[in-house]
Amino acid sequence: MTQPTLYTEAEIGRPGQVVELAEGEQSHVRALRLSPGDRVRVTDGRGALWAGALDEDGRVRLDGPEEAAPPIPVELAFGVASRDRTLWLVEKAVELGALGLQPVEMARSRSVADAGRSEAFWQKARRRAISALKQCGGGRLPEIRPACELHAYLAHAGGAGGPKVLLDREAGATLRQRLEGWSGDPPARILLGPEGGLRDDEREEAREAGFRPAGLGRRVLRLETAATAALAVAGQQLESE
Repeated sequence: MTQPTLYTEAEIGRPGQVVELAEGEQSHVRALRLSPGDRVRVTDGRGALWAGALDEDGRVRLDGPEEAAPPIPVELAFGVASRDRTLWLVEKAVELGALGLQPVEMARSRSVADAGRSEAFWQKARRRAISALKQCGGGRLPEIRPACELHAYLAHAGGAGGPKVLLDREAGATLRQRLEGWSGDPPARILLGPEGGLRDDEREEAREAGFRPAGLGRRVLRLETAATAALAVAGQQLESE
């Protein structure tokens, strides 16, 4: 049986280290009916996943590292969306191993009802991300950056190395073709428009910043579905190299 995974804010680094569990993790311990001496795994969200055992004080004494599922070196930038869709996207992006998540304000995202923009919402999204990380056996949480305007994101990403891809159903090339020959270093950047897509001027701005259009097929996919599919394609590309 797979040992349950718990989360700590402390940085994990040596055998014998005793770590406090993050706030809220004790309720997970109680829900699992764990007792002192029970074997668990602990992740710090920085890449570490270690085996250990619960002690009498509800802390974990670490034994040694375990192999964590590697992240996919992709920064996923996406149009600001409704809270439910964003939480779903965050959860699946963590499960698939995204390296970073960047919400972006675009023309058609500004009128989204129930959009996730507040600090309280992103705290909730981080809790969802931690839960997903514990479930999937990963060791690294993606960096979730504050929402920014499209032009600011493109100014930042345009000078970066690695593939830069704009998901566009009308593109003549597939995402797999755009990632051909990419081995993960430097990381790739994949940009998704909001519900309703990017405007023509936004597409042109992205292309001028070095983002090459790529498609995922002929179907019109919702934001969170396209994000999940894109990460899956990127992961398969890395495995094929």
